Amino acid sequence: MMAKALEVWPLHVIEEALGDDADGILPQAIRSAELRVRLPRHHIEMLEYRADQQETTVSGVLERELDGIASAHIEELSAALPGFAEAMAWPGG
Repeated sequence: MMAKALEVWPLHVIEEALGDDADGILPQAIRSAELRVRLPRHHIEMLEYRADQQETTVSGVLERELDGIASAHIEELSAALPGFAEAMAWPGG
């Protein structure tokens, strides 16, 4: 059921809807957190453009791109970061 929900809603929306129950349902490694970064303006404009094109948010664009990096380096990152393999396998594994 969670895989279907992720097709419809971004993870942060599901997390907010779960409220206090999110701790018992979602692995800690996939829980959302805020990240502030400073980027060149052309990168910001690019992210906003891609988000508009993909009908998502800047966070959604970054999430997809970072998932690609994670997949390319999954063995190294799984060995180095506790909970990483679980997060990458979730919700199916």
